[in-house]
Amino acid sequence: MLQHPVITEIGERTQQGMTRPFRCGADDGHSYYLKSRGAGWRSLVCEWIAGQLAVALELPIAPFAQVRVDEQFEDMMRFYGDHDLAAGMAFGSRISEHTREFEPSLLTRCAPDFRRDLVAFDWWVRNADRTLGAISGNPNLLWNSEIEAPVVIDHNMAFDRDFDAPLFRQTHVFRADFDVIAGDMLLRADYEQRFNGLLAGFAALWAQLPQNWVVDEDDQARVDPDEFLAVLRRVNEPGFWT
Repeated sequence: MLQHPVITEIGERTQQGMTRPFRCGADDGHSYYLKSRGAGWRSLVCEWIAGQLAVALELPIAPFAQVRVDEQFEDMMRFYGDHDLAAGMAFGSRISEHTREFEPSLLTRCAPDFRRDLVAFDWWVRNADRTLGAISGNPNLLWNSEIEAPVVIDHNMAFDRDFDAPLFRQTHVFRADFDVIAGDMLLRADYEQRFNGLLAGFAALWAQLPQNWVVDEDDQARVDPDEFLAVLRRVNEPGFWT
């Protein structure tokens, strides 16, 4: 059964990123970056489904949870003119004290297996929101200075309906590693097998989604599971890697 930390404190909103999550405290003793109605319900679904798939692939993703927001906090934020927080279930990414921004100089400190796994995963779930050039970018990675390792965050842009494959191959933080995979038949076959192994569990992942993320107040669907499945099933198409 899923554990649902209850939000006990609402802090300031971050200024980075389109969704500008709230910094919150919860009754489990952890702090979270919280995303709710203002981020878009579909983006919360993307966060959960992609995040759970990343965990299953053993990517070093920041711990996350579905967190409960009481009505008092929604009412409080509305009083201050902020309508982006909704009572009910929200998405929370746990905040670690030991992380810092990821910099280009850290690229060479990332293990080859990790780099390949991440770029293959992002290609599979159509997540182009992980870019980095020589000077700047938005890799949606952090660096854990305690264990000297990368931390993967943010999948609200996964399952992109306007996914641009050529642009992905030009801008992804580990684009060079994608070329390695594309040119290696054994690597491609290994990823195809791993991804297919996760498809069987999709229904169980979808069943974990909170009601307010997938259905509106009029009992109309906000999101379609078949749309998400269609993205993941591309792995079985002949041109998947191209």
